[in-house]
Amino acid sequence: MGNNNITEKTQVYNLIILDKSGSMGSIANAAIAGFNETVGGIRSAQERFKDTQEHFVSLMIFCDCEKTMVYDMVPVDKVNVLTSREYRPCCGTPLYDAMGLSINALYNAIKNKDNATAVVTVITDGYENASREYSGQAIKALVERMKDEEGWNFAYIGTNQDVEATSASLSIDNHMAFIDDDEGMRGAWEKERKAKMSMFSRFSMSSEAIAFMKPIERKAYWSKMHRSNRNYHEIGEFQNRVTPNHIKSLKDGEIFVFGSNLAGAHAGGAARVAVEKFGAVMGQGVGLQGQSYAIPTMQGGVDTILPYVEEFIRFADMHPELTFLVTRIGCGIAGFTPAEIAPLFAVAINVPNIHLPMDFWTELV
Repeated sequence: MGNNNITEKTQVYNLIILDKSGSMGSIANAAIAGFNETVGGIRSAQERFKDTQEHFVSLMIFCDCEKTMVYDMVPVDKVNVLTSREYRPCCGTPLYDAMGLSINALYNAIKNKDNATAVVTVITDGYENASREYSGQAIKALVERMKDEEGWNFAYIGTNQDVEATSASLSIDNHMAFIDDDEGMRGAWEKERKAKMSMFSRFSMSSEAIAFMKPIERKAYWSKMHRSNRNYHEIGEFQNRVTPNHIKSLKDGEIFVFGSNLAGAHAGGAARVAVEKFGAVMGQGVGLQGQSYAIPTMQGGVDTILPYVEEFIRFADMHPELTFLVTRIGCGIAGFTPAEIAPLFAVAINVPNIHLPMDFWTELV
């Protein structure tokens, strides 16, 4: 039976299934470096969300002559650096076997854990050509079951193939194509790291609610979370939720969201625009005022901004009749970068009446 201790952290199992067939030889160094940097990103998530999450890493490397679990549910802090000693490309591409063996092994290990979920990433530079134990149809059925019944997330990253068609044939919603060279491989890993961090942020924001769910409710929650993360690599679906660079007027129901200070001294930048055009009130540093909404960004580090962002997202979610145009809060006088501020808005991805600046979207997806 699963452990029903509601004080437990969410256990996130990161399974990476990495092709090491012969054709990967030309980008082997980038593949190794990308994996190691991704583990570094997961370590950062472990530290950032240490109160709500525990992260584990599994790495399956595969070719026709080897399907090896280099790391098998290892706590992220104990994962060693991957080197060319472990990763030497050769032979064919038994993709279905690698997926079937590693996914089933992970499922059997965590299926009785009420507080666990999995994020599976497949990286390959070619089509399946060497499996003996699993068919494509079997893998598709397995992926669908893990998504729908367990709420797992899957991503397919590939090159030298029709990536969208291949991922669809395996029932994997998240997909990304990369150019078959070192730069393309590095870019793919970087985009995947950003997507993972955004997802982990959404996991963390929901941790309090998860803690009080019954086991069957948790499974349903993770399944819902999976659906909200579909194609999390792509920014295209959010193009209609991009805040304009310069806002001079608002339509009925639109709210100008700006960075403020706790004293409500709206003297410059977007805060001054909010006072002059959209009803912001001098002396009010937080919340809705006229056709504007203030989020304090001047009181310390990024961690001091997060509670106000969370409060804003809850407010926006409760007012679907309004559209909130978030400006580049914190990225002016406050001195932060979009890379620092954007992750605070990760949960806003699932709140359709919140619009964000393009450079925030770029960081999130």
